[in-house]
Amino acid sequence: MIKSIFLSGIALVAMSVFSGCKKEMVDEGPNTPNIRPLTVQEQKTVSSSNDFAFRSFAELSREAQEDNIFISPLSISMALTMTYNGADVETKEAIRQALGLELSSDEEINKSFKDLAVLLQGIDKKVIFTSANSLWHSNMVRLQGPFVQTNKTYFDATVQGLDFASPAAVDQINNWVKNKTNDKIDKIIEEIRRDQVLFLINAIYFKGTWTYPFDKSLTKPGQFQLENGSSITHDFMSMKKGEYLHYRDNSVDMIDLPYGNEQYSMTIVMPSGDNKVQDIIPLLNPTSLNTWLAQGQKIGKELQMPKFKMEYEKQLNAMLIKLGMGVAFTGGANFSRMIEGHSNLAISEVKHKTFVEVNEEGTEAAAVTSVGIELTSMPSAYRVDRPFVFMIREKSSGAILFIGKLMQPK
Repeated sequence: MIKSIFLSGIALVAMSVFSGCKKEMVDEGPNTPNIRPLTVQEQKTVSSSNDFAFRSFAELSREAQEDNIFISPLSISMALTMTYNGADVETKEAIRQALGLELSSDEEINKSFKDLAVLLQGIDKKVIFTSANSLWHSNMVRLQGPFVQTNKTYFDATVQGLDFASPAAVDQINNWVKNKTNDKIDKIIEEIRRDQVLFLINAIYFKGTWTYPFDKSLTKPGQFQLENGSSITHDFMSMKKGEYLHYRDNSVDMIDLPYGNEQYSMTIVMPSGDNKVQDIIPLLNPTSLNTWLAQGQKIGKELQMPKFKMEYEKQLNAMLIKLGMGVAFTGGANFSRMIEGHSNLAISEVKHKTFVEVNEEGTEAAAVTSVGIELTSMPSAYRVDRPFVFMIREKSSGAILFIGKLMQPK
């Protein structure tokens, strides 16, 4: 008798800038941003995803004030929206509220994610963005038709039945993940337990370069100031020729550094004066970000910032419960729209793993979100030399793909 069900949703964004890949990204024509106005529902979806970004980031930062953090709110939102398609009644409403989804029809919500993914793919000829989804289920169970059709229609998900008792099933799923993430994540499943019957996977891939690359010959060691008053020696990159947006007030010191044709960017927010990172996190919200960007000025001052690499892993259960999704983790959860013959399901765990590397050419990043389901019974140069919050965004939509904080570069 089947005792539990495990549903994994992976939404992965990998940003890479390898010199060997540049030929793929060359286009002879002008690299004019291919943008369009967002529909009303797309605006709602981006707004809710960004609001979720700041709320979830604040909650995780409160738990680990001295640690590096890096998450993909878009990844988490997409994975949980796919899970939302199998939920009903109070559980469905709890997921909607936790994600901040506007009161819209399921069709409108799902379609907005589909259309947003298409938009993000075609904005910049020098940026590669792809999205792929799949449902892997045990041959011993049948997924409900509407649940499958919704994820096929709006997330373009392929559906594959497997013999979960065979070791080959693990390899097949992991090989799909590895392929769709350009080898950045080669494994998400260690083993398939006897009682696991379903994996839902979403993969997003992004590759781009800085609009104004840093000169590798200028990279050299410098001092990064830690919040405890000490400092460490770390490699700093320098960009002498280029432009970026800068904003500063008594609380924050922000720069917006573009990729490609300047639609995608990395937004870095450092504390001003004696403030610390935890002091400015309550200030982070969509309204404040839009104000800072609108009031920022383009400058061409030399920019110095650290090269860094970060890996992050976190179980998100506690954070999501605090954001209002508690019922989804209990015996009172309702996922009756997911699997035929099984209505007593609950989320067992939500895991999130990320990777980011920032170098002279650009940014490489990856994120994995898994949802488990079970049966219940200014100086001369502008210098980024202290802890900061950073985001990777797409400008025309306003979508925040990643948000994190660097407390100590590694």
